[in-house]
Amino acid sequence: MPQFTYSALDRKGGMATGGIEAADRAEALAVLAGRDLFVTEIAQQSFAASGWLKWAPWGRTVRPRVKAAMMRQLATALEAGLPLLTALRTVQEQAHTPALRELVSDMASRVQHGQSISDAMAAHPRVFSRLEASMTRVGETSGMLDEVMGYLVDFCERDLEVREQVRSAATYPVFVLSLALVSVVIIVTLILPRVVGAVAEGAQPAALPAPTRLLLGLSHLLVSYGWLIALGVIAALTALVRWGRTPPGRLALDGLKLRLPLYGTAVRRLAAARLARTLGTLSRSGVNILEALGVLRDTLGNEALAREIDKVAADITQGQSIAEPLRKTGQFPPLLTQVIAMGEKTGRLDELLLRAAQTYEKETASAIQRVMSILPAVLIVLMALVVAFILAAVLLPIIEMETSIGA
Repeated sequence: MPQFTYSALDRKGGMATGGIEAADRAEALAVLAGRDLFVTEIAQQSFAASGWLKWAPWGRTVRPRVKAAMMRQLATALEAGLPLLTALRTVQEQAHTPALRELVSDMASRVQHGQSISDAMAAHPRVFSRLEASMTRVGETSGMLDEVMGYLVDFCERDLEVREQVRSAATYPVFVLSLALVSVVIIVTLILPRVVGAVAEGAQPAALPAPTRLLLGLSHLLVSYGWLIALGVIAALTALVRWGRTPPGRLALDGLKLRLPLYGTAVRRLAAARLARTLGTLSRSGVNILEALGVLRDTLGNEALAREIDKVAADITQGQSIAEPLRKTGQFPPLLTQVIAMGEKTGRLDELLLRAAQTYEKETASAIQRVMSILPAVLIVLMALVVAFILAAVLLPIIEMETSIGA
Protein backbone atom coordinates (compact mmCIF):
# COMPACT_ATOMS: atom_id res chain seq x y z
CA MET A 1 0.00 0.00 0.00
CA PRO A 2 1.37 3.48 -0.84
CA GLN A 3 2.79 5.65 1.92
CA PHE A 4 2.13 9.38 2.25
CA THR A 5 3.91 12.01 4.32
CA TYR A 6 1.92 15.01 5.45
CA SER A 7 2.00 18.30 7.29
CA ALA A 8 -1.22 19.42 8.96
CA LEU A 9 -2.77 21.73 11.57
CA ASP A 10 -4.61 20.33 14.56
CA ARG A 11 -7.59 21.89 16.34
CA LYS A 12 -5.39 24.15 18.43
CA GLY A 13 -3.48 25.39 15.40
CA GLY A 14 -0.38 23.37 16.15
CA MET A 15 1.70 21.82 13.40
CA ALA A 16 1.62 18.04 13.05
CA THR A 17 3.70 15.92 10.68
CA GLY A 18 3.81 12.21 10.06
CA GLY A 19 3.27 9.33 7.68
CA ILE A 20 0.19 7.32 6.73
CA GLU A 21 -0.61 4.33 4.52
CA ALA A 22 -3.61 4.62 2.21
CA ALA A 23 -4.85 3.28 -1.11
CA ASP A 24 -4.69 6.74 -2.69
CA ARG A 25 -4.41 10.44 -1.92
CA ALA A 26 -8.17 10.89 -1.39
CA GLU A 27 -8.28 8.09 1.20
CA ALA A 28 -5.27 9.55 3.02
CA LEU A 29 -6.98 12.96 3.20
CA ALA A 30 -10.19 11.36 4.47
CA VAL A 31 -8.38 9.47 7.21
CA LEU A 32 -6.51 12.57 8.34
CA ALA A 33 -9.71 14.61 8.31
CA GLY A 34 -11.24 11.98 10.57
CA ARG A 35 -8.42 12.72 13.00
CA ASP A 36 -9.41 16.41 13.03
CA LEU A 37 -6.31 17.42 11.07
CA PHE A 38 -6.32 20.12 8.41
CA VAL A 39 -3.77 18.99 5.80
CA THR A 40 -1.53 21.71 4.44
CA GLU A 41 0.81 19.45 2.48
CA ILE A 42 0.75 15.78 1.49
CA ALA A 43 2.99 13.78 -0.81
CA GLN A 44 3.32 10.12 -1.75
CA GLN A 45 6.65 8.52 -0.99
CA SER A 46 8.52 6.99 -3.90
CA PHE A 47 9.95 3.46 -3.79
CA ALA A 48 13.41 4.87 -3.19
CA ALA A 49 12.20 7.11 -0.36
CA SER A 50 10.34 4.28 1.34
CA GLY A 51 13.42 2.08 1.22
CA TRP A 52 11.95 -0.64 -1.02
CA LEU A 53 14.40 -0.18 -3.85
CA LYS A 54 17.42 0.31 -1.63
CA TRP A 55 16.85 -2.88 0.31
CA ALA A 56 15.63 -5.10 -2.50
CA PRO A 57 17.35 -8.54 -2.60
CA TRP A 58 19.68 -7.32 -5.34
CA GLY A 59 20.43 -4.02 -3.58
CA ARG A 60 23.19 -3.09 -1.20
CA THR A 61 23.00 -4.60 2.27
CA VAL A 62 24.54 -3.83 5.65
CA ARG A 63 26.82 -6.53 7.04
CA PRO A 64 26.06 -7.75 10.59
CA ARG A 65 29.35 -6.47 12.01
CA VAL A 66 28.72 -3.00 10.52
CA LYS A 67 25.16 -3.03 11.87
CA ALA A 68 26.36 -3.94 15.36
CA ALA A 69 28.86 -1.06 15.31
CA MET A 70 26.13 1.33 14.16
CA MET A 71 23.80 0.21 16.95
CA ARG A 72 26.62 0.66 19.49
CA GLN A 73 27.11 4.23 18.28
CA LEU A 74 23.37 4.90 18.52
CA ALA A 75 23.18 3.46 22.03
CA THR A 76 26.15 5.59 23.13
CA ALA A 77 24.57 8.73 21.66
CA LEU A 78 21.28 8.05 23.46
CA GLU A 79 23.06 7.35 26.75
CA ALA A 80 24.83 10.72 26.32
CA GLY A 81 21.41 12.39 26.29
CA LEU A 82 21.08 13.26 22.61
CA PRO A 83 17.55 13.33 21.15
CA LEU A 84 16.74 10.34 18.97
CA LEU A 85 16.68 12.22 15.67
CA THR A 86 19.92 14.04 16.49
CA ALA A 87 21.53 10.72 17.44
CA LEU A 88 20.48 9.17 14.12
CA ARG A 89 21.83 12.12 12.14
CA THR A 90 25.10 11.91 14.07
CA VAL A 91 25.43 8.19 13.30
CA GLN A 92 24.60 8.93 9.66
CA GLU A 93 27.47 11.42 9.44
CA GLN A 94 29.88 8.81 10.82
CA ALA A 95 28.76 6.01 8.48
CA HIS A 96 31.66 4.58 6.48
CA THR A 97 29.70 2.68 3.82
CA PRO A 98 27.05 3.93 1.37
CA ALA A 99 24.65 1.13 2.39
CA LEU A 100 24.86 2.06 6.07
CA ARG A 101 24.50 5.75 5.28
CA GLU A 102 21.35 5.10 3.25
CA LEU A 103 19.93 2.86 5.97
CA VAL A 104 20.40 5.39 8.77
CA SER A 105 19.20 8.21 6.52
CA ASP A 106 15.98 6.31 5.81
CA MET A 107 15.48 5.57 9.51
CA ALA A 108 16.05 9.23 10.41
CA SER A 109 13.59 10.32 7.72
CA ARG A 110 10.94 7.97 9.07
CA VAL A 111 11.46 9.20 12.63
CA GLN A 112 11.30 12.80 11.44
CA HIS A 113 7.94 12.09 9.78
CA GLY A 114 6.41 10.69 12.96
CA GLN A 115 7.30 7.00 12.98
CA SER A 116 8.90 5.35 15.99
CA ILE A 117 12.44 4.01 15.82
CA SER A 118 11.10 0.47 16.23
CA ASP A 119 8.81 0.91 13.22
CA ALA A 120 11.74 2.33 11.25
CA MET A 121 13.76 -0.79 12.11
CA ALA A 122 10.84 -3.09 11.27
CA ALA A 123 10.68 -1.48 7.83
CA HIS A 124 14.04 -3.14 7.06
CA PRO A 125 13.50 -6.82 7.97
CA ARG A 126 16.57 -7.90 5.96
CA VAL A 127 18.74 -5.79 8.28
CA PHE A 128 17.01 -5.83 11.67
CA SER A 129 15.57 -8.99 13.21
CA ARG A 130 12.21 -9.27 14.92
CA LEU A 131 14.05 -9.49 18.25
CA GLU A 132 15.78 -6.15 17.68
CA ALA A 133 12.56 -4.37 16.66
CA SER A 134 10.61 -5.87 19.59
CA MET A 135 13.19 -4.90 22.20
CA THR A 136 13.44 -1.39 20.79
CA ARG A 137 9.64 -1.05 20.97
CA VAL A 138 9.73 -2.10 24.63
CA GLY A 139 12.39 0.54 25.31
CA GLU A 140 10.22 3.19 23.70
CA THR A 141 7.07 2.31 25.65
CA SER A 142 8.94 2.05 28.97
CA GLY A 143 10.91 5.27 28.50
CA MET A 144 14.19 3.34 28.81
CA LEU A 145 15.27 3.35 25.17
CA ASP A 146 18.92 4.14 25.92
CA GLU A 147 19.22 1.36 28.52
CA VAL A 148 17.35 -1.23 26.45
CA MET A 149 19.40 -0.32 23.39
CA GLY A 150 22.54 -1.03 25.42
CA TYR A 151 21.21 -4.50 26.34
CA LEU A 152 20.33 -5.10 22.70
CA VAL A 153 23.78 -4.16 21.45
CA ASP A 154 25.41 -6.49 23.99
CA PHE A 155 23.16 -9.31 22.81
CA CYS A 156 23.86 -8.66 19.12
CA GLU A 157 27.62 -8.55 19.64
CA ARG A 158 27.64 -11.82 21.61
CA ASP A 159 25.38 -13.56 19.07
CA LEU A 160 27.56 -12.29 16.22
CA GLU A 161 30.67 -13.58 17.97
CA VAL A 162 29.14 -17.07 18.29
CA ARG A 163 28.09 -17.06 14.61
CA GLU A 164 31.59 -16.07 13.51
CA GLN A 165 33.08 -18.85 15.62
CA VAL A 166 30.82 -21.36 13.88
CA ARG A 167 31.67 -19.95 10.45
CA SER A 168 35.43 -19.94 11.05
CA ALA A 169 35.37 -23.47 12.47
CA ALA A 170 33.52 -24.74 9.38
CA THR A 171 35.85 -23.09 6.86
CA TYR A 172 38.63 -25.70 6.93
CA PRO A 173 36.40 -28.83 6.66
CA VAL A 174 34.47 -27.28 3.76
CA PHE A 175 37.74 -26.42 2.01
CA VAL A 176 39.10 -29.96 2.49
CA LEU A 177 35.89 -31.55 1.20
CA SER A 178 35.73 -29.28 -1.86
CA LEU A 179 39.38 -29.88 -2.72
CA ALA A 180 38.95 -33.64 -2.32
CA LEU A 181 35.93 -33.78 -4.63
CA VAL A 182 37.61 -31.70 -7.33
CA SER A 183 40.79 -33.80 -7.11
CA VAL A 184 38.91 -37.09 -7.41
CA VAL A 185 36.92 -35.89 -10.42
CA ILE A 186 40.08 -34.70 -12.21
CA ILE A 187 41.95 -37.94 -11.48
CA VAL A 188 39.08 -40.21 -12.50
CA THR A 189 38.12 -38.35 -15.68
CA LEU A 190 41.49 -37.15 -17.05
CA ILE A 191 44.44 -39.06 -15.61
CA LEU A 192 43.44 -42.60 -14.67
CA PRO A 193 41.65 -43.56 -17.93
CA ARG A 194 44.94 -43.18 -19.80
CA VAL A 195 46.99 -45.00 -17.19
CA VAL A 196 44.55 -47.87 -16.67
CA GLY A 197 43.82 -48.03 -20.41
CA ALA A 198 47.50 -48.47 -21.22
CA VAL A 199 47.95 -51.13 -18.57
CA ALA A 200 44.83 -53.08 -19.55
CA GLU A 201 45.29 -52.67 -23.32
CA GLY A 202 44.49 -55.86 -25.20
CA ALA A 203 42.89 -57.55 -22.20
CA GLN A 204 39.27 -58.68 -22.19
CA PRO A 205 37.09 -56.48 -19.94
CA ALA A 206 35.80 -59.54 -18.09
CA ALA A 207 39.38 -60.59 -17.32
CA LEU A 208 40.20 -57.36 -15.55
CA PRO A 209 39.97 -57.18 -11.74
CA ALA A 210 36.70 -55.91 -10.30
CA PRO A 211 38.18 -52.61 -8.96
CA THR A 212 39.65 -51.85 -12.40
CA ARG A 213 36.37 -52.56 -14.19
CA LEU A 214 34.48 -50.41 -11.69
CA LEU A 215 36.93 -47.53 -12.07
CA LEU A 216 36.84 -47.68 -15.87
CA GLY A 217 33.03 -47.78 -15.80
CA LEU A 218 32.91 -44.78 -13.47
CA SER A 219 35.38 -42.89 -15.67
CA HIS A 220 33.34 -43.66 -18.80
CA LEU A 221 30.15 -42.57 -17.07
CA LEU A 222 31.63 -39.25 -15.94
CA VAL A 223 33.24 -38.51 -19.31
CA SER A 224 30.16 -39.39 -21.34
CA TYR A 225 27.38 -38.16 -19.09
CA GLY A 226 29.18 -35.84 -16.66
CA TRP A 227 27.19 -32.80 -17.70
CA LEU A 228 23.94 -34.69 -17.29
CA ILE A 229 24.97 -35.94 -13.85
CA ALA A 230 25.97 -32.40 -12.83
CA LEU A 231 22.58 -31.06 -13.93
CA GLY A 232 20.84 -33.85 -12.02
CA VAL A 233 22.81 -33.10 -8.85
CA ILE A 234 22.09 -29.38 -9.17
CA ALA A 235 18.38 -30.07 -9.76
CA ALA A 236 18.24 -32.43 -6.78
CA LEU A 237 20.00 -29.94 -4.49
CA THR A 238 17.73 -27.14 -5.69
CA ALA A 239 14.65 -29.25 -5.02
CA LEU A 240 15.99 -30.17 -1.59
CA VAL A 241 16.68 -26.53 -0.72
CA ARG A 242 13.22 -25.46 -1.86
CA TRP A 243 11.59 -28.28 0.06
CA GLY A 244 13.68 -27.34 3.10
CA ARG A 245 12.20 -23.85 2.97
CA THR A 246 8.66 -25.18 3.26
CA PRO A 247 7.28 -25.70 6.81
CA PRO A 248 7.20 -29.55 6.55
CA GLY A 249 10.62 -29.71 4.91
CA ARG A 250 12.25 -27.37 7.39
CA LEU A 251 10.74 -29.27 10.30
CA ALA A 252 11.97 -32.61 8.93
CA LEU A 253 15.50 -31.40 8.19
CA ASP A 254 15.86 -29.60 11.52
CA GLY A 255 14.61 -32.69 13.34
CA LEU A 256 17.23 -34.75 11.50
CA LYS A 257 19.95 -32.32 12.60
CA LEU A 258 19.05 -32.93 16.23
CA ARG A 259 19.41 -36.71 15.78
CA LEU A 260 22.87 -36.62 14.21
CA PRO A 261 25.75 -37.71 16.49
CA LEU A 262 27.92 -34.85 17.80
CA TYR A 263 26.29 -32.35 15.43
CA GLY A 264 22.94 -32.66 17.22
CA THR A 265 24.66 -31.98 20.54
CA ALA A 266 26.28 -28.86 19.12
CA VAL A 267 22.92 -27.64 17.78
CA ARG A 268 21.28 -28.12 21.18
CA ARG A 269 24.12 -26.30 22.94
CA LEU A 270 23.83 -23.40 20.54
CA ALA A 271 20.04 -23.27 21.02
CA ALA A 272 20.45 -23.34 24.82
CA ALA A 273 22.90 -20.44 24.66
CA ARG A 274 20.55 -18.41 22.45
CA LEU A 275 17.56 -19.24 24.64
CA ALA A 276 19.34 -18.13 27.81
CA ARG A 277 20.70 -14.89 26.35
CA THR A 278 17.54 -13.97 24.42
CA LEU A 279 15.14 -14.73 27.27
CA GLY A 280 17.43 -13.07 29.80
CA THR A 281 17.81 -9.92 27.69
CA LEU A 282 14.10 -9.67 26.96
CA SER A 283 13.22 -10.28 30.62
CA ARG A 284 15.64 -7.57 31.73
CA SER A 285 14.07 -5.22 29.18
CA GLY A 286 10.61 -5.80 30.65
CA VAL A 287 9.11 -7.86 27.84
CA ASN A 288 6.10 -10.03 28.73
CA ILE A 289 7.10 -13.70 28.95
CA LEU A 290 4.67 -14.86 26.25
CA GLU A 291 5.82 -12.12 23.90
CA ALA A 292 9.42 -13.01 24.75
CA LEU A 293 8.82 -16.66 23.83
CA GLY A 294 7.25 -15.57 20.54
CA VAL A 295 10.40 -13.62 19.72
CA LEU A 296 12.65 -16.36 21.07
CA ARG A 297 11.35 -19.09 18.75
CA ASP A 298 12.61 -17.19 15.71
CA THR A 299 16.14 -16.86 17.12
CA LEU A 300 16.82 -20.57 17.78
CA GLY A 301 17.54 -21.39 14.13
CA ASN A 302 15.81 -24.77 14.35
CA GLU A 303 12.12 -25.28 13.56
CA ALA A 304 11.88 -28.50 15.61
CA LEU A 305 13.04 -26.64 18.72
CA ALA A 306 10.82 -23.68 17.83
CA ARG A 307 7.78 -26.00 17.85
CA GLU A 308 8.77 -27.09 21.36
CA ILE A 309 8.85 -23.43 22.44
CA ASP A 310 5.32 -23.05 21.04
CA LYS A 311 4.22 -25.91 23.29
CA VAL A 312 5.91 -24.24 26.27
CA ALA A 313 4.06 -20.99 25.52
CA ALA A 314 0.76 -22.88 25.31
CA ASP A 315 1.40 -24.50 28.71
CA ILE A 316 2.24 -21.11 30.25
CA THR A 317 -1.09 -19.70 29.07
CA GLN A 318 -2.69 -22.53 31.10
CA GLY A 319 -1.02 -21.21 34.25
CA GLN A 320 2.16 -23.29 34.37
CA SER A 321 5.63 -21.92 35.08
CA ILE A 322 8.39 -21.66 32.46
CA ALA A 323 10.76 -24.30 33.81
CA GLU A 324 8.44 -27.33 33.96
CA PRO A 325 7.14 -27.22 30.35
CA LEU A 326 10.67 -26.53 29.16
CA ARG A 327 11.94 -29.58 31.07
CA LYS A 328 9.24 -31.79 29.51
CA THR A 329 10.50 -31.06 26.00
CA GLY A 330 13.70 -32.99 26.73
CA GLN A 331 15.55 -30.84 24.21
CA PHE A 332 17.35 -28.47 26.58
CA PRO A 333 20.00 -29.16 29.27
CA PRO A 334 18.58 -29.94 32.74
CA LEU A 335 20.83 -27.28 34.27
CA LEU A 336 19.13 -24.61 32.16
CA THR A 337 15.66 -25.56 33.39
CA GLN A 338 16.97 -25.56 36.98
CA VAL A 339 18.39 -22.08 36.48
CA ILE A 340 15.04 -20.86 35.12
CA ALA A 341 13.17 -22.44 38.04
CA MET A 342 15.51 -20.77 40.51
CA GLY A 343 15.16 -17.44 38.70
CA GLU A 344 11.36 -17.65 38.86
CA LYS A 345 11.45 -18.32 42.60
CA THR A 346 13.97 -15.59 43.45
CA GLY A 347 12.81 -12.95 40.95
CA ARG A 348 16.28 -12.87 39.37
CA LEU A 349 15.41 -14.65 36.14
CA ASP A 350 17.19 -12.17 33.86
CA GLU A 351 20.40 -12.15 35.92
CA LEU A 352 20.66 -15.94 36.21
CA LEU A 353 19.83 -16.49 32.53
CA LEU A 354 22.49 -14.07 31.35
CA ARG A 355 25.05 -15.83 33.57
CA ALA A 356 23.95 -19.20 32.20
CA ALA A 357 24.24 -17.79 28.67
CA GLN A 358 27.94 -17.11 29.18
CA THR A 359 28.47 -20.70 30.31
CA TYR A 360 26.53 -22.20 27.41
CA GLU A 361 28.26 -19.98 24.88
CA LYS A 362 31.61 -21.36 26.05
CA GLU A 363 30.25 -24.91 25.89
CA THR A 364 28.85 -24.19 22.43
CA ALA A 365 32.24 -23.04 21.20
CA SER A 366 33.83 -26.21 22.62
CA ALA A 367 31.17 -28.49 21.10
CA ILE A 368 31.51 -26.86 17.69
CA GLN A 369 35.26 -27.08 17.90
CA ARG A 370 35.04 -30.80 18.67
CA VAL A 371 32.76 -31.43 15.70
CA MET A 372 34.92 -29.42 13.34
CA SER A 373 38.12 -31.07 14.59
CA ILE A 374 36.71 -34.57 14.05
CA LEU A 375 35.24 -33.81 10.62
CA PRO A 376 38.61 -33.21 8.86
CA ALA A 377 39.89 -36.52 10.28
CA VAL A 378 36.82 -38.31 8.91
CA LEU A 379 37.34 -36.68 5.52
CA ILE A 380 40.99 -37.70 5.50
CA VAL A 381 40.05 -41.32 6.25
CA LEU A 382 37.51 -41.29 3.41
CA MET A 383 40.10 -39.82 1.06
CA ALA A 384 42.55 -42.52 2.09
CA LEU A 385 39.98 -45.19 1.21
CA VAL A 386 39.38 -43.57 -2.18
CA VAL A 387 43.10 -43.41 -2.88
CA ALA A 388 43.52 -47.03 -1.81
CA PHE A 389 40.75 -48.08 -4.20
CA ILE A 390 42.33 -46.13 -7.08
CA LEU A 391 45.74 -47.66 -6.42
CA ALA A 392 44.19 -51.13 -6.28
CA ALA A 393 42.44 -50.53 -9.60
CA VAL A 394 45.75 -49.50 -11.22
CA LEU A 395 48.11 -52.02 -9.63
CA LEU A 396 46.01 -55.20 -9.75
CA PRO A 397 46.19 -55.55 -13.59
CA ILE A 398 49.97 -55.02 -13.44
CA ILE A 399 50.36 -57.65 -10.71
CA GLU A 400 48.21 -60.12 -12.64
CA MET A 401 50.25 -59.52 -15.82
CA GLU A 402 53.53 -60.09 -13.98
CA THR A 403 52.11 -63.23 -12.38
CA SER A 404 50.92 -64.65 -15.72
CA ILE A 405 54.28 -63.87 -17.42
CA GLY A 406 56.21 -65.49 -14.58
CA ALA A 407 54.02 -68.57 -14.81
